[in-house]
Amino acid sequence: MACALADLFEGIECRGLKPQHGSILIGAIANDSRRVMPGTLFVALRGQTTDGLLFVTDAMARGAAAVLASVPPERVLGEGGGSVPWIQADNPRALLAVLAERLYGFPARSLRLHGVTGTNGKTTTAYMLAAILTRADRRVGFWTTNSVEGTRTPFRPHMTTPEAPELQHFLRQTVNRGAEDVIVEVSSHALELGRVDGLTFRTAVITNITPDHLDFHGSFDAYVRAKSLLFRHLAAGGGAVLNADDPVVANLAGLRAGPLLRFGFSEHADVRAQVVGLDQKSSHWRWFYRGRAIRDVHLPVPGSHNILNALAALAMAMHLGIDPRLASQALDAFSPAPRRMQTRHVGDYTLITDVAMNPGSYQAVMTTVQGFHRPLVVVNAIRGNRGTAVNRDIADVLAQWNRRLDFAPVVATLSERQLASMAVDYRVRPEELQAFVEQARAGGLDVDLYSELSDAIAAARDRLPRGGILLLLGTFGMDDGLELAERLIVSHE
Repeated sequence: MACALADLFEGIECRGLKPQHGSILIGAIANDSRRVMPGTLFVALRGQTTDGLLFVTDAMARGAAAVLASVPPERVLGEGGGSVPWIQADNPRALLAVLAERLYGFPARSLRLHGVTGTNGKTTTAYMLAAILTRADRRVGFWTTNSVEGTRTPFRPHMTTPEAPELQHFLRQTVNRGAEDVIVEVSSHALELGRVDGLTFRTAVITNITPDHLDFHGSFDAYVRAKSLLFRHLAAGGGAVLNADDPVVANLAGLRAGPLLRFGFSEHADVRAQVVGLDQKSSHWRWFYRGRAIRDVHLPVPGSHNILNALAALAMAMHLGIDPRLASQALDAFSPAPRRMQTRHVGDYTLITDVAMNPGSYQAVMTTVQGFHRPLVVVNAIRGNRGTAVNRDIADVLAQWNRRLDFAPVVATLSERQLASMAVDYRVRPEELQAFVEQARAGGLDVDLYSELSDAIAAARDRLPRGGILLLLGTFGMDDGLELAERLIVSHE
Protein backbone atom coordinates (compact mmCIF):
# COMPACT_ATOMS: atom_id res chain seq x y z
CA MET A 1 0.00 0.00 0.00
CA ALA A 2 1.05 3.60 -0.47
CA CYS A 3 -0.10 6.88 1.01
CA ALA A 4 0.60 10.48 0.03
CA LEU A 5 2.81 12.29 2.53
CA ALA A 6 0.15 14.99 3.02
CA ASP A 7 -2.52 12.40 3.84
CA LEU A 8 -0.17 10.58 6.18
CA PHE A 9 0.39 13.72 8.28
CA GLU A 10 -3.07 15.26 7.96
CA GLY A 11 -4.05 16.93 11.24
CA ILE A 12 -0.72 16.09 12.89
CA GLU A 13 1.21 18.98 14.40
CA CYS A 14 4.59 19.09 12.69
CA ARG A 15 7.02 21.43 10.93
CA GLY A 16 8.82 21.26 7.61
CA LEU A 17 6.18 19.56 5.46
CA LYS A 18 5.91 21.85 2.44
CA PRO A 19 3.02 21.88 -0.08
CA GLN A 20 5.25 20.62 -2.88
CA HIS A 21 6.08 17.54 -0.80
CA GLY A 22 2.48 16.54 -0.12
CA SER A 23 2.07 14.27 -3.15
CA ILE A 24 5.16 12.17 -2.44
CA LEU A 25 4.07 8.56 -2.03
CA ILE A 26 5.16 6.66 1.05
CA GLY A 27 5.14 2.87 0.77
CA ALA A 28 6.74 1.94 4.09
CA ILE A 29 7.76 3.34 7.47
CA ALA A 30 10.97 2.30 9.22
CA ASN A 31 12.92 3.34 12.28
CA ASP A 32 15.85 1.06 11.37
CA SER A 33 17.88 2.40 8.47
CA ARG A 34 18.72 -1.16 7.37
CA ARG A 35 15.03 -1.64 6.53
CA VAL A 36 14.82 1.48 4.38
CA MET A 37 14.12 1.15 0.68
CA PRO A 38 13.00 3.72 -1.91
CA GLY A 39 9.68 5.25 -0.84
CA THR A 40 10.22 4.75 2.90
CA LEU A 41 9.54 7.32 5.61
CA PHE A 42 12.50 7.04 8.00
CA VAL A 43 11.64 7.87 11.61
CA ALA A 44 14.69 8.74 13.69
CA LEU A 45 14.07 7.51 17.24
CA ARG A 46 16.29 7.54 20.29
CA GLY A 47 16.81 3.98 21.59
CA GLN A 48 18.33 2.49 24.72
CA THR A 49 21.82 2.31 23.26
CA THR A 50 21.84 4.50 20.16
CA ASP A 51 20.09 7.39 18.40
CA GLY A 52 18.32 7.12 15.06
CA LEU A 53 19.70 10.53 14.09
CA LEU A 54 23.07 8.84 13.64
CA PHE A 55 21.62 6.77 10.79
CA VAL A 56 19.76 9.45 8.82
CA THR A 57 22.43 9.68 6.12
CA ASP A 58 22.41 5.90 5.74
CA ALA A 59 18.60 5.93 5.40
CA MET A 60 18.80 8.66 2.76
CA ALA A 61 21.46 6.73 0.86
CA ARG A 62 19.11 3.73 0.80
CA GLY A 63 16.35 5.79 -0.78
CA ALA A 64 14.32 7.25 2.08
CA ALA A 65 11.56 9.45 0.65
CA ALA A 66 11.26 11.59 3.80
CA VAL A 67 12.63 11.85 7.33
CA LEU A 68 10.71 12.40 10.58
CA ALA A 69 12.82 13.60 13.49
CA SER A 70 12.64 15.67 16.66
CA VAL A 71 15.33 18.15 15.58
CA PRO A 72 15.76 20.42 12.53
CA PRO A 73 17.75 19.02 9.58
CA GLU A 74 20.74 21.33 10.01
CA ARG A 75 21.45 19.67 13.38
CA VAL A 76 22.20 16.45 11.48
CA LEU A 77 23.02 17.40 7.91
CA GLY A 78 24.49 20.86 8.36
CA GLU A 79 23.45 24.04 6.59
CA GLY A 80 21.26 23.44 3.56
CA GLY A 81 19.80 20.22 4.91
CA GLY A 82 19.28 17.23 2.67
CA SER A 83 17.60 16.34 -0.58
CA VAL A 84 14.42 14.83 0.92
CA PRO A 85 11.58 16.35 2.97
CA TRP A 86 12.50 16.71 6.63
CA ILE A 87 9.52 16.69 8.99
CA GLN A 88 10.04 17.79 12.56
CA ALA A 89 7.78 16.80 15.47
CA ASP A 90 8.31 17.04 19.21
CA ASN A 91 7.78 13.30 19.83
CA PRO A 92 8.20 11.15 16.69
CA ARG A 93 7.70 7.92 18.64
CA ALA A 94 4.23 9.02 19.70
CA LEU A 95 3.34 9.42 16.01
CA LEU A 96 4.67 6.07 14.85
CA ALA A 97 1.52 4.04 15.54
CA VAL A 98 -0.95 6.49 13.99
CA LEU A 99 1.22 6.92 10.90
CA ALA A 100 1.47 3.14 10.50
CA GLU A 101 -2.29 2.72 10.93
CA ARG A 102 -2.92 5.27 8.20
CA LEU A 103 -0.37 3.78 5.84
CA TYR A 104 -1.86 0.29 6.07
CA GLY A 105 -5.51 1.36 6.08
CA PHE A 106 -6.43 0.64 9.71
CA PRO A 107 -6.36 -3.16 9.37
CA ALA A 108 -7.25 -3.82 13.03
CA ARG A 109 -10.75 -2.52 12.38
CA SER A 110 -11.42 -5.69 10.37
CA LEU A 111 -10.11 -8.09 13.05
CA ARG A 112 -10.85 -9.45 16.50
CA LEU A 113 -7.58 -8.89 18.36
CA HIS A 114 -6.43 -10.79 21.46
CA GLY A 115 -3.50 -9.65 23.59
CA VAL A 116 -1.29 -11.89 25.72
CA THR A 117 1.25 -10.53 28.18
CA GLY A 118 3.09 -11.80 31.25
CA THR A 119 6.62 -12.70 32.24
CA ASN A 120 6.31 -16.32 31.15
CA GLY A 121 3.85 -18.47 29.25
CA LYS A 122 2.87 -15.88 26.64
CA THR A 123 3.82 -17.91 23.59
CA THR A 124 2.29 -21.18 24.76
CA THR A 125 -0.92 -19.41 25.81
CA ALA A 126 -1.12 -17.75 22.39
CA TYR A 127 -0.62 -21.09 20.64
CA MET A 128 -3.29 -22.69 22.81
CA LEU A 129 -5.79 -19.93 22.09
CA ALA A 130 -5.01 -20.26 18.38
CA ALA A 131 -5.73 -23.99 18.58
CA ILE A 132 -9.06 -23.33 20.29
CA LEU A 133 -10.10 -20.66 17.80
CA THR A 134 -9.13 -22.89 14.89
CA ARG A 135 -11.19 -25.72 16.38
CA ALA A 136 -14.10 -23.25 16.48
CA ASP A 137 -13.68 -22.75 12.69
CA ARG A 138 -12.23 -19.27 12.96
CA ARG A 139 -9.43 -18.14 10.67
CA VAL A 140 -6.51 -17.20 12.90
CA GLY A 141 -3.21 -15.37 12.67
CA PHE A 142 -0.73 -14.62 15.43
CA TRP A 143 2.48 -12.83 16.29
CA THR A 144 4.48 -14.56 19.02
CA THR A 145 8.11 -14.69 20.09
CA ASN A 146 8.34 -18.09 18.46
CA SER A 147 6.57 -17.59 15.14
CA VAL A 148 4.45 -15.24 13.06
CA GLU A 149 1.59 -16.89 11.18
CA GLY A 150 -1.23 -15.57 9.05
CA THR A 151 1.08 -14.13 6.41
CA ARG A 152 2.04 -15.85 3.18
CA THR A 153 5.17 -17.34 4.74
CA PRO A 154 5.44 -17.94 8.51
CA PHE A 155 8.66 -16.68 10.08
CA ARG A 156 10.41 -16.24 13.41
CA PRO A 157 10.45 -12.56 14.43
CA HIS A 158 13.40 -10.62 15.79
CA MET A 159 11.46 -9.35 18.81
CA THR A 160 8.41 -10.33 20.87
CA THR A 161 6.32 -7.35 19.74
CA PRO A 162 7.60 -5.29 16.81
CA GLU A 163 7.46 -1.56 16.33
CA ALA A 164 4.11 -0.25 15.11
CA PRO A 165 4.93 -0.13 11.37
CA GLU A 166 5.92 -3.79 11.27
CA LEU A 167 2.97 -4.78 13.43
CA GLN A 168 0.46 -2.84 11.32
CA HIS A 169 1.96 -4.32 8.14
CA PHE A 170 1.49 -7.79 9.62
CA LEU A 171 -2.13 -7.04 10.50
CA ARG A 172 -2.79 -5.82 6.95
CA GLN A 173 -1.37 -9.07 5.59
CA THR A 174 -3.62 -11.15 7.86
CA VAL A 175 -6.67 -9.19 6.74
CA ASN A 176 -5.74 -9.67 3.10
CA ARG A 177 -5.46 -13.41 3.69
CA GLY A 178 -8.87 -13.63 5.34
CA ALA A 179 -8.04 -13.77 9.05
CA GLU A 180 -10.84 -13.10 11.54
CA ASP A 181 -8.94 -13.36 14.83
CA VAL A 182 -5.35 -12.32 15.47
CA ILE A 183 -3.42 -13.01 18.68
CA VAL A 184 -0.58 -10.65 19.60
CA GLU A 185 2.05 -11.44 22.19
CA VAL A 186 2.57 -8.08 23.89
CA SER A 187 5.81 -7.34 25.73
CA SER A 188 6.25 -4.82 28.52
CA HIS A 189 8.56 -2.86 26.21
CA ALA A 190 5.80 -2.68 23.60
CA LEU A 191 3.30 -1.38 26.13
CA GLU A 192 5.70 1.18 27.56
CA LEU A 193 6.84 2.43 24.16
CA GLY A 194 3.40 2.58 22.54
CA ARG A 195 3.98 -0.10 19.90
CA VAL A 196 0.37 -1.31 20.25
CA ASP A 197 -1.16 2.17 20.43
CA GLY A 198 -4.33 2.33 18.38
CA LEU A 199 -5.07 -1.38 18.82
CA THR A 200 -8.15 -2.54 20.70
CA PHE A 201 -8.25 -6.08 22.04
CA ARG A 202 -11.37 -8.21 22.37
CA THR A 203 -9.67 -10.27 25.09
CA ALA A 204 -6.47 -9.69 27.07
CA VAL A 205 -4.62 -11.91 29.54
CA ILE A 206 -1.80 -11.43 32.04
CA THR A 207 -0.32 -14.89 32.61
CA ASN A 208 2.00 -14.06 35.55
CA ILE A 209 4.46 -11.39 36.66
CA THR A 210 7.89 -12.01 38.16
CA PRO A 211 10.93 -9.68 38.01
CA ASP A 212 12.24 -9.21 34.47
CA HIS A 213 13.52 -6.43 32.20
CA LEU A 214 14.36 -4.28 35.22
CA ASP A 215 17.28 -2.82 33.27
CA PHE A 216 14.68 -1.17 31.04
CA HIS A 217 11.85 -0.41 33.47
CA GLY A 218 14.00 0.58 36.44
CA SER A 219 12.02 -1.21 39.14
CA PHE A 220 9.63 -4.10 39.63
CA ASP A 221 6.77 -1.71 40.36
CA ALA A 222 7.37 0.05 37.04
CA TYR A 223 7.47 -3.33 35.27
CA VAL A 224 4.12 -4.28 36.81
CA ARG A 225 2.63 -0.94 35.78
CA ALA A 226 3.82 -1.53 32.21
CA LYS A 227 2.14 -4.94 32.11
CA SER A 228 -1.11 -3.50 33.43
CA LEU A 229 -1.22 -1.06 30.51
CA LEU A 230 -2.59 -3.91 28.39
CA PHE A 231 -6.02 -3.36 29.93
CA ARG A 232 -6.09 0.19 28.57
CA HIS A 233 -6.29 -1.41 25.14
CA LEU A 234 -9.35 -3.55 25.91
CA ALA A 235 -12.46 -2.84 23.87
CA ALA A 236 -15.60 -1.68 25.64
CA GLY A 237 -17.03 -4.90 27.01
CA GLY A 238 -13.81 -6.75 26.19
CA GLY A 239 -12.78 -9.59 28.47
CA ALA A 240 -9.83 -9.42 30.87
CA VAL A 241 -8.17 -12.60 32.16
CA LEU A 242 -5.95 -12.70 35.28
CA ASN A 243 -3.96 -15.40 37.04
CA ALA A 244 -5.70 -15.91 40.40
CA ASP A 245 -2.70 -17.84 41.76
CA ASP A 246 -0.21 -15.02 41.14
CA PRO A 247 -0.66 -12.39 43.89
CA VAL A 248 0.89 -9.62 41.81
CA VAL A 249 -1.45 -10.30 38.89
CA ALA A 250 -4.47 -10.88 41.13
CA ASN A 251 -3.98 -7.43 42.67
CA LEU A 252 -4.52 -5.86 39.26
CA ALA A 253 -8.19 -6.86 39.28
CA GLY A 254 -9.08 -3.49 40.77
CA LEU A 255 -7.90 -1.78 37.58
CA ARG A 256 -10.58 -3.52 35.55
CA ALA A 257 -14.21 -2.41 35.74
CA GLY A 258 -15.47 -4.56 32.85
CA PRO A 259 -15.79 -8.35 32.33
CA LEU A 260 -13.09 -10.27 34.18
CA LEU A 261 -12.27 -13.97 34.57
CA ARG A 262 -9.66 -15.40 36.94
CA PHE A 263 -7.88 -18.69 36.24
CA GLY A 264 -5.81 -20.99 38.40
CA PHE A 265 -5.81 -23.96 40.73
CA SER A 266 -7.37 -22.11 43.65
CA GLU A 267 -11.02 -22.60 44.57
CA HIS A 268 -12.02 -19.00 43.88
CA ALA A 269 -10.78 -19.07 40.25
CA ASP A 270 -13.51 -18.77 37.61
CA VAL A 271 -11.62 -21.16 35.33
CA ARG A 272 -10.05 -23.82 37.51
CA ALA A 273 -8.13 -27.08 37.13
CA GLN A 274 -8.02 -30.11 39.40
CA VAL A 275 -4.97 -32.21 38.61
CA VAL A 276 -5.49 -35.93 38.09
CA GLY A 277 -1.97 -36.85 37.00
CA LEU A 278 1.34 -35.48 35.67
CA ASP A 279 4.13 -37.28 33.83
CA GLN A 280 7.06 -36.40 31.60
CA LYS A 281 4.93 -36.30 28.46
CA SER A 282 1.57 -34.86 29.48
CA SER A 283 -0.88 -33.78 32.14
CA HIS A 284 -4.35 -35.03 33.00
CA TRP A 285 -6.75 -32.65 34.72
CA ARG A 286 -10.39 -31.80 35.14
CA TRP A 287 -11.45 -28.25 34.50
CA PHE A 288 -14.27 -26.19 35.93
CA TYR A 289 -15.95 -23.06 34.64
CA ARG A 290 -17.60 -20.94 37.33
CA GLY A 291 -17.93 -23.97 39.59
CA ARG A 292 -19.29 -26.35 36.95
CA ALA A 293 -17.19 -29.34 35.94
CA ILE A 294 -16.71 -29.37 32.17
CA ARG A 295 -14.57 -32.40 31.25
CA ASP A 296 -11.17 -34.03 31.69
CA VAL A 297 -8.30 -32.73 29.57
CA HIS A 298 -5.30 -34.80 28.49
CA LEU A 299 -2.81 -32.09 27.57
CA PRO A 300 0.12 -33.51 25.57
CA VAL A 301 2.74 -31.22 27.17
CA PRO A 302 4.17 -31.66 30.67
CA GLY A 303 4.22 -29.35 33.64
CA SER A 304 1.74 -27.64 35.91
CA HIS A 305 2.77 -24.29 34.41
CA ASN A 306 1.37 -25.48 31.09
CA ILE A 307 -1.92 -26.30 32.78
CA LEU A 308 -2.06 -22.66 33.85
CA ASN A 309 -1.32 -21.57 30.28
CA ALA A 310 -4.18 -23.78 29.10
CA LEU A 311 -6.54 -22.29 31.69
CA ALA A 312 -5.62 -18.79 30.52
CA ALA A 313 -6.48 -19.72 26.93
CA LEU A 314 -9.73 -21.36 28.06
CA ALA A 315 -10.71 -18.23 29.99
CA MET A 316 -10.18 -16.12 26.89
CA ALA A 317 -12.31 -18.56 24.92
CA MET A 318 -15.08 -18.29 27.51
CA HIS A 319 -15.11 -14.51 27.07
CA LEU A 320 -15.59 -15.15 23.35
CA GLY A 321 -18.57 -17.44 23.87
CA ILE A 322 -16.89 -20.59 22.54
CA ASP A 323 -18.43 -23.86 23.69
CA PRO A 324 -16.47 -25.03 26.77
CA ARG A 325 -16.28 -28.66 25.70
CA LEU A 326 -15.14 -27.79 22.19
CA ALA A 327 -12.50 -25.42 23.59
CA SER A 328 -10.99 -28.07 25.85
CA GLN A 329 -11.15 -30.75 23.15
CA ALA A 330 -8.79 -28.57 21.13
CA LEU A 331 -6.25 -28.90 23.95
CA ASP A 332 -6.34 -32.71 23.82
CA ALA A 333 -4.82 -32.48 20.35
CA PHE A 334 -2.59 -29.48 21.08
CA SER A 335 0.79 -29.31 19.33
CA PRO A 336 3.14 -27.27 21.51
CA ALA A 337 5.19 -24.41 20.16
CA PRO A 338 8.75 -25.40 19.28
CA ARG A 339 11.16 -25.17 22.20
CA ARG A 340 8.46 -24.94 24.87
CA MET A 341 9.24 -28.09 26.87
CA GLN A 342 9.66 -29.75 23.48
CA THR A 343 10.58 -33.38 24.08
CA ARG A 344 12.13 -36.13 21.97
CA HIS A 345 13.00 -39.67 22.95
CA VAL A 346 16.12 -41.09 21.33
CA GLY A 347 16.69 -44.68 22.36
CA ASP A 348 17.13 -44.71 26.13
CA TYR A 349 17.60 -40.95 26.31
CA THR A 350 15.15 -38.07 26.66
CA LEU A 351 15.93 -34.69 25.13
CA ILE A 352 14.03 -31.62 26.37
CA THR A 353 14.51 -28.10 25.04
CA ASP A 354 12.95 -24.92 26.35
CA VAL A 355 13.28 -21.21 25.55
CA ALA A 356 13.96 -20.30 29.15
CA MET A 357 14.38 -16.52 29.16
CA ASN A 358 14.35 -15.43 32.79
CA PRO A 359 14.50 -16.82 36.33
CA GLY A 360 10.77 -17.56 36.39
CA SER A 361 10.89 -19.71 33.27
CA TYR A 362 13.96 -21.58 34.56
CA GLN A 363 12.07 -22.26 37.80
CA ALA A 364 9.08 -23.62 35.88
CA VAL A 365 11.19 -25.95 33.75
CA MET A 366 13.24 -27.27 36.67
CA THR A 367 10.11 -27.82 38.76
CA THR A 368 8.68 -29.96 35.97
CA VAL A 369 11.88 -31.93 35.37
CA GLN A 370 12.23 -32.60 39.10
CA GLY A 371 9.12 -34.76 38.94
CA PHE A 372 10.67 -37.16 36.40
CA HIS A 373 13.17 -38.57 38.94
CA ARG A 374 15.85 -39.35 36.36
CA PRO A 375 19.55 -38.47 35.94
CA LEU A 376 19.95 -34.99 34.46
CA VAL A 377 22.54 -33.13 32.39
CA VAL A 378 21.91 -29.42 31.75
CA VAL A 379 23.23 -27.38 28.83
CA ASN A 380 22.61 -23.64 29.07
CA ALA A 381 23.07 -21.04 26.34
CA ILE A 382 24.14 -17.90 28.18
CA ARG A 383 21.83 -15.01 27.32
CA GLY A 384 23.49 -12.33 25.24
CA ASN A 385 22.92 -8.59 24.91
CA ARG A 386 20.48 -8.50 27.84
CA GLY A 387 22.76 -7.37 30.66
CA THR A 388 24.41 -8.93 33.67
CA ALA A 389 21.43 -9.04 36.04
CA VAL A 390 19.38 -11.62 34.14
CA ASN A 391 22.42 -13.89 33.69
CA ARG A 392 23.31 -13.61 37.35
CA ASP A 393 19.74 -14.49 38.34
CA ILE A 394 19.61 -17.45 35.94
CA ALA A 395 22.88 -18.80 37.32
CA ASP A 396 21.49 -18.44 40.85
CA VAL A 397 18.37 -20.46 39.94
CA LEU A 398 20.47 -23.22 38.37
CA ALA A 399 22.74 -23.33 41.42
CA GLN A 400 19.74 -23.68 43.73
CA TRP A 401 18.30 -26.52 41.66
CA ASN A 402 21.65 -28.27 41.49
CA ARG A 403 21.50 -28.67 45.26
CA ARG A 404 18.28 -30.64 44.79
CA LEU A 405 18.94 -32.49 41.53
CA ASP A 406 22.75 -32.84 41.56
CA PHE A 407 23.43 -32.26 37.85
CA ALA A 408 26.73 -30.33 38.24
CA PRO A 409 28.56 -29.13 36.33
CA VAL A 410 26.26 -27.03 34.13
CA VAL A 411 27.50 -27.13 30.54
CA ALA A 412 27.40 -23.53 29.30
CA THR A 413 27.84 -22.23 25.78
CA LEU A 414 28.29 -18.87 24.07
CA SER A 415 26.87 -20.31 20.80
CA GLU A 416 29.17 -17.97 18.91
CA ARG A 417 28.56 -19.37 15.42
CA GLN A 418 24.76 -19.39 15.77
CA LEU A 419 24.53 -15.88 17.21
CA ALA A 420 26.98 -14.32 14.74
CA SER A 421 24.63 -15.18 11.87
CA MET A 422 21.55 -13.45 13.35
CA ALA A 423 20.17 -10.12 12.17
CA VAL A 424 20.00 -8.83 15.76
CA ASP A 425 23.17 -8.85 17.85
CA TYR A 426 22.55 -11.35 20.64
CA ARG A 427 26.21 -12.20 21.21
CA VAL A 428 27.26 -12.66 24.83
CA ARG A 429 29.22 -9.75 26.25
CA PRO A 430 32.24 -10.45 28.49
CA GLU A 431 30.51 -8.96 31.52
CA GLU A 432 27.44 -11.16 30.93
CA LEU A 433 29.59 -14.27 30.82
CA GLN A 434 31.45 -13.18 33.95
CA ALA A 435 28.19 -12.56 35.81
CA PHE A 436 26.86 -16.03 34.97
CA VAL A 437 30.04 -17.92 35.82
CA GLU A 438 30.75 -16.04 39.06
CA GLN A 439 27.19 -16.39 40.37
CA ALA A 440 27.01 -20.09 39.50
CA ARG A 441 30.29 -20.84 41.24
CA ALA A 442 29.30 -18.72 44.24
CA GLY A 443 26.28 -21.01 44.56
CA GLY A 444 28.43 -24.13 44.40
CA LEU A 445 27.70 -24.95 40.75
CA ASP A 446 30.71 -25.60 38.54
CA VAL A 447 30.57 -24.37 34.94
CA ASP A 448 32.04 -26.12 31.88
CA LEU A 449 32.17 -23.42 29.20
CA TYR A 450 32.26 -23.91 25.43
CA SER A 451 32.36 -21.28 22.71
CA GLU A 452 30.31 -23.39 20.30
CA LEU A 453 26.97 -25.06 20.87
CA SER A 454 27.99 -28.26 19.10
CA ASP A 455 30.99 -28.71 21.41
CA ALA A 456 28.86 -28.11 24.50
CA ILE A 457 26.27 -30.68 23.45
CA ALA A 458 28.98 -33.21 22.58
CA ALA A 459 30.43 -32.78 26.07
CA ALA A 460 26.99 -33.15 27.63
CA ARG A 461 26.31 -36.29 25.60
CA ASP A 462 29.48 -37.88 26.96
CA ARG A 463 28.21 -37.28 30.50
CA LEU A 464 24.64 -38.47 29.90
CA PRO A 465 23.88 -41.89 31.41
CA ARG A 466 21.40 -44.26 29.81
CA GLY A 467 17.90 -43.38 30.86
CA GLY A 468 18.97 -39.81 31.52
CA ILE A 469 17.52 -36.46 30.48
CA LEU A 470 19.48 -33.94 28.43
CA LEU A 471 17.97 -30.53 29.23
CA LEU A 472 18.72 -27.77 26.71
CA LEU A 473 17.96 -24.28 28.02
CA GLY A 474 18.33 -20.75 26.70
CA THR A 475 17.07 -18.40 24.03
CA PHE A 476 18.45 -17.87 20.54
CA GLY A 477 21.78 -19.51 21.31
CA MET A 478 20.00 -22.84 21.88
CA ASP A 479 17.75 -22.77 18.80
CA ASP A 480 19.71 -25.52 17.03
CA GLY A 481 20.30 -27.54 20.18
CA LEU A 482 17.64 -30.23 19.82
CA GLU A 483 18.62 -31.21 16.29
CA LEU A 484 22.32 -31.18 17.16
CA ALA A 485 21.74 -33.31 20.25
CA GLU A 486 19.63 -35.85 18.41
CA ARG A 487 22.22 -36.25 15.65
CA LEU A 488 25.09 -36.56 18.11
CA ILE A 489 23.33 -39.16 20.25
CA VAL A 490 22.25 -41.22 17.24
CA SER A 491 25.78 -41.17 15.77
CA HIS A 492 27.24 -42.13 19.14
CA GLU A 493 25.10 -45.24 19.55
